[in-house]
Amino acid sequence: MSEKQKIKIHVLHCGHMLVSEKVPRGNGVSMSNAMHGVFDKKERRVELPVSAYLIEHPQGLVLVDTGWGREISPDGVYDAKAVRSQLPAYLAAFYHPWVGKGETALEQLAAMGIRPEDLHTVLLTHLDPDHTSGLRSLRNAQRLLLPEEERWWCVRTVYKLRQPKELWMDLPVETFWFKGTMDGPLWWSYDLLGDETIKLVCLPGHTDGMVGLKIKNGNKFVILTSDAAFSEESWREGLLPGYGFNPKAMKKSLDWVANEAADPNCVAVIANHDPAVKPQVIEL
Repeated sequence: MSEKQKIKIHVLHCGHMLVSEKVPRGNGVSMSNAMHGVFDKKERRVELPVSAYLIEHPQGLVLVDTGWGREISPDGVYDAKAVRSQLPAYLAAFYHPWVGKGETALEQLAAMGIRPEDLHTVLLTHLDPDHTSGLRSLRNAQRLLLPEEERWWCVRTVYKLRQPKELWMDLPVETFWFKGTMDGPLWWSYDLLGDETIKLVCLPGHTDGMVGLKIKNGNKFVILTSDAAFSEESWREGLLPGYGFNPKAMKKSLDWVANEAADPNCVAVIANHDPAVKPQVIEL
């Protein structure tokens, strides 16, 4: 693709969550962090955004993740009863989520004149509910996509507890297999559009099949970390998130993010829940 054909990346905040401070700063997975995540009082919690990303590409529109759906916050504020209708009690306590009026992915797309059926792809980086809650409202997109590794593990071991299948299982979600490439900590990635401009990179640790994105036009690129990092502090200080599954894999993925961030051709590295990252448009 010619560099004259621009790619635009819209950073959208599609809701919020009030989580234990151990979630972004726990520095590795432990049972203690998990208990803090569920039981910490409000004064021990931090408010984090829940992001989704609209990629305007010459080949079509790609939405990465969905944020919280309207069902979880009918009036645009925290609603404990509505949250518990969508999530098990322990996940409701863990996330304490809400999404303001006009903030769902569907609503923000509509404000831009974009219908779900206009989307070439809706990609789920992984199946935690803050990334899938809004999927049902976008089910008419041309393609709903998920890594096969993520789908395989979603109803097994700890993921069965973390990833409510009711949010997506009955929808026509396709899967893809990673291929051996030179991208990512495992050298596993998937070329979404066949022109190497949007690479879906396997970043395991938070979940086994989670993807981040390397969006490239010419030599310049942007990294979307998904939950491999919760903020710039994560890769600058080597600080692992406190919520995940495999600390060794998390460290390997975080090291890859840090290496990409240090590349002079890297325009931006965006972590999904970084409160310092405001809604914006990045152009490549």
